[in-house]
Amino acid sequence: MALHDTLRVGVLTSKTQDPAETDRVELFPEVTSWGLRDLPRILAVLRRWRPDIVHVQFPTQGYKGRRLPKLLPLLCRALGFTVVQTWHEPVGPRPLERLFWLLVQTPVSGGLVFVRPNYEQALPGILRWGLHGKTRRFIPNASVIPPVRLSRAEVEAIRVRLLRAGANRLVVYFGFLHPAKGVEQVFQVTDPRTDQLVIIGDVQQADAYHQRIAALAAVEPWKDKVTFTGFLAADEVARIIAAADAVVLPFLNGGGEWNTSIHGAQAQGTFVICTSTRRRGYSAPENTYFARPGDWRDMRAGLERYAGTRCAAAQAQASWSAIAQDHLSLYKEVLG
Repeated sequence: MALHDTLRVGVLTSKTQDPAETDRVELFPEVTSWGLRDLPRILAVLRRWRPDIVHVQFPTQGYKGRRLPKLLPLLCRALGFTVVQTWHEPVGPRPLERLFWLLVQTPVSGGLVFVRPNYEQALPGILRWGLHGKTRRFIPNASVIPPVRLSRAEVEAIRVRLLRAGANRLVVYFGFLHPAKGVEQVFQVTDPRTDQLVIIGDVQQADAYHQRIAALAAVEPWKDKVTFTGFLAADEVARIIAAADAVVLPFLNGGGEWNTSIHGAQAQGTFVICTSTRRRGYSAPENTYFARPGDWRDMRAGLERYAGTRCAAAQAQASWSAIAQDHLSLYKEVLG
């Protein structure tokens, strides 16, 4: 039987999002702030829909430090729901706080998904001991952006629309605007004399970090040389990346195969610069330059040398179909 005949998926999301209609999942855009005041609305959805599995990712960088997402696994388990979690980031930064929350989350999780290879081995011993007997899997990530193939005319049209007078290179950052992403370093890596910087991602006026990025773009030498697109649909993000000379992703703690943004940029065949704690230099098969976290000079050197380089789309390390099947297998094991 096909996967969609055996599994119903519901997504609890924010009211500020404008998700496209889909018959693949049932959407619940009910949450206003992910603060405690949203709890009654969230619990109402859970009681009405009665899921067999509540799957939550930890940590939750996209929720601005709100505690409700961290408490949801405990609350769901207390209400009798089976909880599965994806653990995405290592213990640091703020290791004591992160360790505390991981220790709290562990007993209530019926199953765990790791998206980083060797993640479990890197955990403190007390956490590894707490995972004994729990169902857990390493399931790698893949691109959330579809690969596109643009004609020369389509590429030119996008570049004419985005490149302003005096700029001849189109450089893109896309994803969450979060301190861990190192977005401010993009301004050091790129060159305002030659580059038009396009930042793709939701920008919120009330967010202090977002305002810091906006302030960098509003003054010389970057004034009028930065375009904020706001949130865009995945296919439009893909089109801009496919027409760009480079994508810069300067993760403060290093990126890797767990980052969907790296997969998404590589899927277009566009040159990518990212940071890594394990790799250095240019990889031709991936058309990607790896630099030490924080080394913006090395990233700038990579941009100067390889900007505009293109290659065939990188082969995804895992397809979403395989990822879905791996999750379904874990769910069945957790539910017995």
